[in-house]
Amino acid sequence: MSALFLRSERTGAAWQVWPQPEEVPPGAVQETGSYLFELQNSPEAPTAALLIDDRPLEALRAAAADQAHWRWLPGFHAGTVEAELRLQGQPPRRFEVVTDPDRRKLTRDAFDAMVREILDDSFALFSLSSFRKAVGHGSGSRPPPVARLEFLRSRVDELSAIVESIARSPRRRLAAEERVLPYHRASRATGLEILRSFHSGRLRRESVVPSRLPAGLQGFLPEQIRLRQHRSSLDLPEHRQMAACLRAWSAWLSSTAGLLERSRKMSDDEQQQTASVWAARCRRLSHRIGRLAEAAPFAEAGEAPPQLVLSALFRHDPLYRRFYRLWQDMNLGIAAVFGDFLNLPLARTFELYELWCFLRLVRAGAEAFGPEGLEIRDLFISDAAGGVTLATGAVTVPVGSGWKLCFQKQYREFWREADGRGSYSRTMTPDVVMARDAGEADTGRLIVLDAKYRIDDGLNDALSSIHTYRDALVREAASGGVEEIVTAAYLLTPHMPVTRDDYRATPMPGRLFHPDYRRGFRFGAVTLQPGMSVEEIAAALRLIVADAGAG
Repeated sequence: MSALFLRSERTGAAWQVWPQPEEVPPGAVQETGSYLFELQNSPEAPTAALLIDDRPLEALRAAAADQAHWRWLPGFHAGTVEAELRLQGQPPRRFEVVTDPDRRKLTRDAFDAMVREILDDSFALFSLSSFRKAVGHGSGSRPPPVARLEFLRSRVDELSAIVESIARSPRRRLAAEERVLPYHRASRATGLEILRSFHSGRLRRESVVPSRLPAGLQGFLPEQIRLRQHRSSLDLPEHRQMAACLRAWSAWLSSTAGLLERSRKMSDDEQQQTASVWAARCRRLSHRIGRLAEAAPFAEAGEAPPQLVLSALFRHDPLYRRFYRLWQDMNLGIAAVFGDFLNLPLARTFELYELWCFLRLVRAGAEAFGPEGLEIRDLFISDAAGGVTLATGAVTVPVGSGWKLCFQKQYREFWREADGRGSYSRTMTPDVVMARDAGEADTGRLIVLDAKYRIDDGLNDALSSIHTYRDALVREAASGGVEEIVTAAYLLTPHMPVTRDDYRATPMPGRLFHPDYRRGFRFGAVTLQPGMSVEEIAAALRLIVADAGAG
């Protein structure tokens, strides 16, 4: 019998992934590892092909004619990958492989959190800007960027689980309906139903003596009796709204697939491959969500707009509350927010982390210094179609109290700059710079913040960058010499440190986070982790300013 195995080249351990998948132990398949797929006992092995996320793997030489081997290097990819085995004359066989993150990095959930919070911050900051245009949720004419599609794709598994749980035990209501029966068939009619039936229809007079009717009816009886009955119904307003949302998401993904297919004609080879992969994925996701809309609670529900109203059911039922939260996530994912930073696959999470840090700090600046000094007119570019593009790259945003946050600002050689401030060696581009205009009580120096999506020992390798920024950024003095302009330099990282009372006794990298170390050397690291609230980020921002002695 043909079988496909996944084998670790480091440990030699193997697990069957098709046709009867075995459970792979957590942590057995990691990013940056090296693995072999081995097809055994298959007559079609010489022509077999294996694709990971719709990209074919290069085949290796096999020891026997009924075997096929492929090497797989996950790279910096943590999460679920889709694999497809193609055998000649047979339909494609699809399965999934879950890769765990390297110990030095965070998880796929962190990627989702960063995309969610970048979009959320975009809306929050956009509402504080001078723009007053609503951000549309349609697919428009521009294909959505990869990061948004990755985010939506990660939500669908949870969406399927929630809908299936609701379908197994849906909320119901008793729906009243009226049935009209001839008087001789309405043996279970109540006195109230008989009295109500006198208001409409013909009456019949009893001819039997003595009368068998109650004296109050005076020998008359309605020819038609209206009976009110109650039945269990799934036609709830919440089910109508949920069904409409599912259908809208399915239609959006289908439309997006068409946009991606059309965009292939105007792209280079790599972009064409990416567009082709995501077009196929969007169609599969569209069909998957479309099938969810056919579940019993939604199939029996009526029509409604694709908008959830926060009712008591969404507040108090755990499953329905989770659907409501997913609805908020999906709305963020389909919103017309664009930007080159979003054209990033999961493998380049570190670049997304840099922008996430900047937007979180900008929003936290409004919290820490007050929204009066926040000026974000240069951060957004709106278009006629209702979309919003984040202008990232050499962006400067005043955040109040004289402070400005600069994202990836370039510092050329100081003698080439009009203000005489720059590098004395080469062009440098720190991730985030906090700058304050020179004044009587301030020298106009900088705080350099270098975002590093690393944890544990990986932080030790990142120290050279902030050493370089602190030493190499200078300005020309009145005497003709140069003087340093960096007051403090810190790493921004998701690492959660363990510190001791004395920083000298704290091992690296925990020493970088020690308050005395940061304050004493104006150098170190600050924790900024996806999922932290705006208030927590604002507290970290105040701490940076205080430790740098620039408050």
